[in-house]
Amino acid sequence: AHAPPTRLLVASNRLPVTRTRAGWRRSDGGLVSALVPVVGSRDASWLGWDGGAAVPERVRGLDARLVGVALSRTEVDAHYHGFANRTLWPLLHGLVEHYALEHRWWECYRSVNGRFAAALADEVERGDGPAGVWIHDYHLALVPARLRELAPQVPSLFFLHVPFPPPEVWERLPWGMQLLHGLLSADVVAFQSRAFRDNMRACALQSGLATPLDDETVRHEDRTVRLVAHPIGIDAARVEREAASPGVQARLGALRQRFAGRRVLLGVDRLDYTKGILERLRAFELLLEQRRDLRSRVVLVQLAVPSRGDIREYRDLRRAVEESVGRIIGRFTEPGGDPPIHYIHRAIQNDRLLALYRLADVAVVTPLRDGMNLVAKEFVMAQAAGDGAGVLLLSEFAGAWETMGRALPCNPYHVEGLAGALELALELDPDDRKDRLDELAAGVRAHDVHRWAADELGALDAAGQQRLRVGRSSR
Repeated sequence: AHAPPTRLLVASNRLPVTRTRAGWRRSDGGLVSALVPVVGSRDASWLGWDGGAAVPERVRGLDARLVGVALSRTEVDAHYHGFANRTLWPLLHGLVEHYALEHRWWECYRSVNGRFAAALADEVERGDGPAGVWIHDYHLALVPARLRELAPQVPSLFFLHVPFPPPEVWERLPWGMQLLHGLLSADVVAFQSRAFRDNMRACALQSGLATPLDDETVRHEDRTVRLVAHPIGIDAARVEREAASPGVQARLGALRQRFAGRRVLLGVDRLDYTKGILERLRAFELLLEQRRDLRSRVVLVQLAVPSRGDIREYRDLRRAVEESVGRIIGRFTEPGGDPPIHYIHRAIQNDRLLALYRLADVAVVTPLRDGMNLVAKEFVMAQAAGDGAGVLLLSEFAGAWETMGRALPCNPYHVEGLAGALELALELDPDDRKDRLDELAAGVRAHDVHRWAADELGALDAAGQQRLRVGRSSR
């Protein structure tokens, strides 16, 4: 029997560091910012693809030992760009029209997952004291099974950051059984929402790989596996503090001057077909068609951060989005007037983003499907920092909807309905706006990233304790 874990081994597709001219630094991004507060609290190692470079063991601002996993260009192409992002990504989001399948991608995915598991097993052996393993996301779904073969004493938790589809979608995947076995080989599998957890549970039961014990527990082979919903949060206090900083205030003043006399709708997304950007643009165009009086009084600021530009579907999406933006600007811009859309196709500095959040009258968060959507939470906290009363218009197909029910709901598949929701958001009573925002902010504060991390690590520790009890009882 082994003691509960004192060391934490984190595994994600890529290491959380970026090389700049000035040297290595911690990467930006949702997963990294979510985990940084956590890894500092434990003796931690972080494993991931090294990006094809010699990554140092330590990087400032990240209190974890970095362990790089080397992949060839062919492996990156087949594992990451192929199976992970052209097969699993659309399938998990239920957007099967984007789904592509190649057997060689699957073979490479299996091989790379085996390499990650071997690196984790090596890391278990090299350190002192019992370890627990925290595996992140769909790129590594087979790791728990292989790790259990290589290091059977180690408790593991798998967190899925994206949705999980119902059985009728999952069954399209020829290797669905192997992936389910991979996930069920973890001691705990955690999801962004109860709905995603229930979908995976239904797939596991329907396939015969698991039998039910209760809502949160199934039996797989000879073991008990917990299936839990742990919705991820943001560092709410930090966002609120930074949004109130003098630098953001100064940028906000300039933006208010720039957009004086106009109501601002704000979209902040990666340029991805799951985000519903095209549907949002069509709805905005329809609103301007129907409400001539709004044409000079409303502007949509759309930030579309470049994403996966080497995948054809993403290049096609960029072209379609830019054509839509151009058409709307051409149709509705008066001579000498300001265009109705400001489109930004790049990442922007955090203080500029926070100023945009504070400026916006409405945040338009309309994914076709999303694991969580942290933009919704960041907007709420930035608004709260300035005593704002912005409206959060939120797709019912985002994981965030399950815990953010005071947002204004919308169905991004229904363009006419989305246009009506935009109109309603602009016309909501000020007191109603304020009440909604205050309630949303309280919820984001109560379920922040620290609460999520505590839930995750608590579940991993409990798995270690359970292993200890089982070990004692079997002696």
